[in-house]
Amino acid sequence: MKTDITMMDFNDAAPQGSDGLPGSRPTLDTEAVKASLLGRIEDVLSFLLPAGKIRHGKFHIGDVHGNPGDSMEVELTGDKAGVWFDHATGEGGDIFNLWALTKGLDTTTQFPQVMEEIQGWLGEPARSPRQLSPSPSRQEPPMDELGPPTGKWDYHHQDGTLLVCVYRYDPPEQKKQFRPWDVKTRKWQAPSNNRPLYNLPGIMSARHVVLVEGEKTAESLIKNGIVATTSMHGSNGPIEKTDWSPLAGKHVTIWPDKDKAGWDYAEAVADAARAAGAGAVSILIPPDDKPAKWDAADAVADGVNLHGFLASAKRQEPPRKKRRINLKEWTYDRYKGPPPKRKWLIDNILPLGVPGMVAAIGGAGKSMLLMDLAIKVALTETDSPIPMEALGGPLTPIAGTAVIFTAEDDEEEVHRRLDALVPQEPDPEKLIVVPLPNAGGAMPLVGVGRDGPYFTDEYHEIREELLEIPDLRLVVFDPLQNFAGGDINSDPAVGALFFAGMGRIAAETKATTLVSHHFRKSGGKAITTASEARESIRGTTALVDGGRWSYALWDMEPDEARKVCKQIGPRYDRDTAYRSAVVKSNWPVDKGLRVFIRSLSTGLLIDRTVDIQLVDTERPDILNDLVAQVVKASKNGQPFTRTGGNGLFERRSELPGELATFPKRRLWELADTLLDSGRLVQCVAQGSKLKQWLDVPGGDFAKGVGQFEFGSGPETGQSK
Repeated sequence: MKTDITMMDFNDAAPQGSDGLPGSRPTLDTEAVKASLLGRIEDVLSFLLPAGKIRHGKFHIGDVHGNPGDSMEVELTGDKAGVWFDHATGEGGDIFNLWALTKGLDTTTQFPQVMEEIQGWLGEPARSPRQLSPSPSRQEPPMDELGPPTGKWDYHHQDGTLLVCVYRYDPPEQKKQFRPWDVKTRKWQAPSNNRPLYNLPGIMSARHVVLVEGEKTAESLIKNGIVATTSMHGSNGPIEKTDWSPLAGKHVTIWPDKDKAGWDYAEAVADAARAAGAGAVSILIPPDDKPAKWDAADAVADGVNLHGFLASAKRQEPPRKKRRINLKEWTYDRYKGPPPKRKWLIDNILPLGVPGMVAAIGGAGKSMLLMDLAIKVALTETDSPIPMEALGGPLTPIAGTAVIFTAEDDEEEVHRRLDALVPQEPDPEKLIVVPLPNAGGAMPLVGVGRDGPYFTDEYHEIREELLEIPDLRLVVFDPLQNFAGGDINSDPAVGALFFAGMGRIAAETKATTLVSHHFRKSGGKAITTASEARESIRGTTALVDGGRWSYALWDMEPDEARKVCKQIGPRYDRDTAYRSAVVKSNWPVDKGLRVFIRSLSTGLLIDRTVDIQLVDTERPDILNDLVAQVVKASKNGQPFTRTGGNGLFERRSELPGELATFPKRRLWELADTLLDSGRLVQCVAQGSKLKQWLDVPGGDFAKGVGQFEFGSGPETGQSK
């Protein structure tokens, strides 16, 4: 039986216009119509294909006939918004073509009819600029090939204000269709968010609420004195777009349709109701002797004693959604006992199982450095003719697999680089290099949609493949910007999500996950310190903070580079000499400055820090300056130690000249040279139990009579 419809209760919108000729159709601007459709793309797709789902920024459905599945996808954003493609059939098209196919129309021969139907759904015509404005009149529910509406349900605010009207249509030989009218926006669309529940005024005054699927079913209970409600579009509506808060404190009974879709909807709604604070939630179990799709409206038609049935029917408490985090699993007891030792990929430089970044100016050679690191990871346990060192430290002697995704180098360039760098052939399966130009092109791991950044299907696919490698130790994405959709350099949310994804891969695989990145343009200002290098990394601070470790390389100033090349070779040339350091780390590491010199044969930057230090040890002035400062500190009652709170590096501001700029390891090695030669000694002073204080042979602390000056701060000293 068709519901009696009261017309003209909400519409003051402009009517469908005409070009001034009796009986003529409005002149349509197709681009304006398309823009209107794309502006509401999610609602359009929900209307045309209600079984579809939105995942990873795209709309997925089985086919243009609306069958559930994933074969067909529709773009939601960007220049391709509204474009669809069915991977099963190879068919595709634009939003007009999709609308026509879902309605059984042909855009070639029936395009005016397609446009007229779209105009009816939009609720107002898209006129061309030359069209005259029609005289105002009241708009009626859309009357097209669907025929007259067969039902109408009003959604009200809890104070009784009309919010949305939903019309039902039952066209011959077609599925039923629903068209909502948003009273606030005065458009044929459902509210984009916070969609109201049906019968809100009734819910607010009730303690017990029955939640069903569909307005017609809810009305059948309401007319029999039972407070009932439903969500807009029932099981076809997105749960997350409904405002479930009115159910807070209520006892909610969910009466599902007797089929799988009804039960799935009931369980999803149960989670939403509990999250909104419902006092109790249960799902009624339809009787076994009832037919498929049996619901509350059928119960009314069958003459069931509704109150008695609700009181006695079997029901179950819906299973609670599995928690992502169970707080009870993470109490202090989990952390008792000795902590696990930190595992390193590069000893004291780069830990294993963390996300990080290697940054430098363009052309510095960071890609070669990372490929060299990957090669050495794959060769770690072999008898390699080259030192197993990278980025200023030795690799830990554990073999594993290294994977590189390079977005800028093709297969031929990768082949040339491997040929130049690999000293001997590794186990082929231990070294995997994927040149994206030959493997399908760009592969963004993070995309940006209407609701912000999200992980792409490519991210999930790559993560699953990496999880299948049992001995994975290193993953490299080179360079960063080719793997992140959106503007990763200016959008903190994109950078944060990207490194969250890298962190998940690192945590799950126990492998170090690195990306290469560039410096921003410096405007000609030279970088002289590690802190300046960190500030020079391109992007927002969230980008550097998102990773747990960052390494930077920057070119030396020409005068310093010439001096270094003169000392240790090769011949000075531009882009030959670089400084480097760990510029960000969430744990103690060696952050000393390193010196890298480019190899003329391979183009690879080689760590030559030790060579510079050996040159320094041959300079009497450096060693003499250090001895003189040790003597001065001892006579003042403030002796140095080699390491620790009073260490040479920790008090380097007291050292003269070049010594004040030396990294920690370099100062240690100079002290060791002087200790080995006997020019310095380590002593036990009065009040101290450790043989740690530096002095010269014959000095007061060397004799055991030295006294600490008050306020000097040694941990184990005593004041004078």
